Amino acid sequence: MDTMKVIDGISENYLEIVESLRTGIILLDTKDDYFYMNISARDILGSTNIVKKLQHLDFAETNLQTYIDNVRNDKNPITLRDLKFKNFDKVEKICDCSISSFINFERQFILLEFNETGRLYNISNEKNLIDQQKATTEMVKGLSHEIKNPLGGIMGAAQLLEKTLSNKSQTKFTEIILKESERLLKLINAMSSPLHTEEKKLINIHEITEHVIELFKYDTINSSVTFIKDYDPSIPQLLLNRNQIIQVLMNIIRNAVQATSYKGAVEVKTRPVQKFTIGDTTHDLAIKIDVIDNGIGIPQEKLKEIFYPMVTSKPEGMGLGLTIAQSIIVQNKGIIECMSEKNKTVFSIILPWIIE
Repeated sequence: MDTMKVIDGISENYLEIVESLRTGIILLDTKDDYFYMNISARDILGSTNIVKKLQHLDFAETNLQTYIDNVRNDKNPITLRDLKFKNFDKVEKICDCSISSFINFERQFILLEFNETGRLYNISNEKNLIDQQKATTEMVKGLSHEIKNPLGGIMGAAQLLEKTLSNKSQTKFTEIILKESERLLKLINAMSSPLHTEEKKLINIHEITEHVIELFKYDTINSSVTFIKDYDPSIPQLLLNRNQIIQVLMNIIRNAVQATSYKGAVEVKTRPVQKFTIGDTTHDLAIKIDVIDNGIGIPQEKLKEIFYPMVTSKPEGMGLGLTIAQSIIVQNKGIIECMSEKNKTVFSIILPWIIE
């Protein structure tokens, strides 16, 4: 099926309008085969290759085929509110679905209109994430200024005191003060320092994902981890800073590996997404990088807090990895989302396709 196939009696100009809609438009023939599907519908159904029939979708408590048959028989349109299903990429979707009969030159079609209501909820959450990240950055900057001044005094006093001590057994206490003060200073700098602005270049995102995955494979601690790659080769090059994106992927994949206790599966999947809204801006094209693990998962009550600084379940961690990762992606006009359930956690890095 050609997404720009000209339907009998409908000009290409009208099709271009339909192709630009954010609503998924699908026309089914009398055999329930796809006669036409716009870009948004392909995105909702979630397959960049040959799309399976709608009957093969995993619906929750709904038999879509029954509704389609009813509309075909009695010609009365039906609207299903908040239809829940998993698309062909096994991604959960929530859509309003309108089903109606369409007659074109004595040929009957079924017209389906999918409007993502779950996406509207996610957009609101993303705005909150972006605002949260900005507010956290400003708060930490102000707090770090207040901490650095007395901390500098403590370190200076400890150094002077150390010089006056002749008993080596006593200098261990000043060493502890200096060591812990330096650790605190590094923590404050990591939280408050602005990201270094480095030159951006057009990069192949798969070159970066391959590089990062290879780094984890070289580490013997990950010898029992299975790395799965599911790339979409149609993704264009992105104007990004390579080192920043490597840092983000390193942080997220490291968390995924640790969540599986170094013996599970970690999948890296890439997909293009059409007409994607991030914050207040709708982008014609965005790139989605999913890092999926089958580890222990994140408790639902913690999901809203994971991008805050100092939030971590690891005794040796500072809780800054995800905060820094989110800051880098927001700086690049994108967002990091997370969903988690038992044995499946998905971190999604979403970057708009921007050529500056």
